[in-house]
Amino acid sequence: MMVLYDFAFLLSLILYLPILILQDKWHSGFRERLGFISPEMMETPAATRNIWVHAVSVGEAAAVESIITGLRRDYPGHRIVLTVTTRTGHSFARQKYGAAAMVLWSPLDLSIAVGKFIRAIRPVIYIVAETELWPNLFLRLSQDRVPIVIVNGRISDRAFPRYRFVRKLLENTIRRVKIFAMQSRLDAERIIEMKADADRVHVTGNLKFDNVPEGVAAAPSDYGLDAEHRVLLAASTHPGEEDILLDIFQSLKSTDPALRLVLVPRHPERAFSIAEAVRKTGLAPVLLSGSHTVIRQEEVLIVDSIGHLAALYSLATVAFVGKSLTARGGHNIIEPAVFGKPIVIGPHMQNFHDITQAFLTGNGVIQVKDAAALKAAVKKLLDEPDTSRDLGDRARTIVHRHRGATARTLDLIRGVIPQ
Repeated sequence: MMVLYDFAFLLSLILYLPILILQDKWHSGFRERLGFISPEMMETPAATRNIWVHAVSVGEAAAVESIITGLRRDYPGHRIVLTVTTRTGHSFARQKYGAAAMVLWSPLDLSIAVGKFIRAIRPVIYIVAETELWPNLFLRLSQDRVPIVIVNGRISDRAFPRYRFVRKLLENTIRRVKIFAMQSRLDAERIIEMKADADRVHVTGNLKFDNVPEGVAAAPSDYGLDAEHRVLLAASTHPGEEDILLDIFQSLKSTDPALRLVLVPRHPERAFSIAEAVRKTGLAPVLLSGSHTVIRQEEVLIVDSIGHLAALYSLATVAFVGKSLTARGGHNIIEPAVFGKPIVIGPHMQNFHDITQAFLTGNGVIQVKDAAALKAAVKKLLDEPDTSRDLGDRARTIVHRHRGATARTLDLIRGVIPQ
């Protein structure tokens, strides 16, 4: 069975290779993902007991911060090995964790690749963020009696039909998981429907409520801003959303001389195409990497590197969180909430359904249906400071109310990690 799976996986990779190259997603890390780990890297984990944590991209790598912190505290004699899949995730993890974890690319789910990784890392436990199910990897880990724990587990509305379609093929893989620490009751019910043993499924809450950067204190001058500026922050934007925010900014800036627009695209490599869109509006783009002066109102700041979003949230007057208006899925709204910022989102928050529902129920976010409604909401929040402040205060209260997932998850991990 696994031979057929290997063949199908390898065939799909070969067929997908031209697309990876054309979309500039093929990179040097794929050599490591295929199992070609350098001897130097193999020597490092060989000398320690290792806890293997896996996070696909930036969001997952950020979500496991409190888990990694807790594991380092509880198991000081162990090394954390963190694997990631995407380029942005890899860059973020190396920048975020530094000496706290050994960061590697994740193996492709081929028998030979996962075998090499397991022999190199020799993990005492495998902890994976959200719901990544890999048949070859889980088989090899279970053969080596390595407990598998899913943390911050979720199955989105969009993904659930696909999971159900291949449910029969994933049954054995799911049964190899020792602990499912799921974000919500709905996520727990869905994984049980996928044939997970109910005794192994626990509702622990969302780790992202615990990973909030309350200590961030950014200086406006670091971003070409000053204390008098009112900042309209467009965070984690996707194509089409920048154009809408530029139009809103153009219509509001004439009556608000202190207003400044900051665009933070989800993919920093889009900065140059966004700069061209800014020029077409008659405004002047300023890239953060080259910004050294105070931003004038006819200029738009474009953040062309990762790692700045928390600091910018602390400086925002109003925050729009992207991938929610012209794209589907949404992004995390907890970070701006912890700073007590008024948040506006579009209608498409499928990937953060439970978080969004918590904020909507507590009147801690404004959700709009289209560009016109977004413009009206932004204008209202800029014009009515009391309304803006009350919205931000409610958002911050919601964050504090939903904390505790880290402690519950670490309790479960301690119960299965070999002593």
